[in-house]
Amino acid sequence: AVRRAIFTFANIPERLNAIDVPKITRDVDPDVLATAVAAAESDGDRLAVDFILQNMSKRVAATIREEAEGKGGVKPKVGEAAMNAVVAAIRDLVSVGEIELLTPESDD
Repeated sequence: AVRRAIFTFANIPERLNAIDVPKITRDVDPDVLATAVAAAESDGDRLAVDFILQNMSKRVAATIREEAEGKGGVKPKVGEAAMNAVVAAIRDLVSVGEIELLTPESDD
């Protein structure tokens, strides 16, 4: 139950349905998303970044990637706040029933 309740930026690829990514990008400010992408790439959350960018329109993904590259090194606190904003947007969409999180595979 605890593993199902925990949801962080790094959990996005395993818990989020690919078809729901565009809904998130509508709810998250592009600058915040670019900051989260920049921070996650330097933080080792590359799988989450790839998952998000691969499941949105190529044009939007290219824009976000360019903005993220332009930001260079993001301060840890700023990056963490941006990643938390993305997670909060996902949780908001779940709470209103617009998307559902996938249940992680159990190791039992």
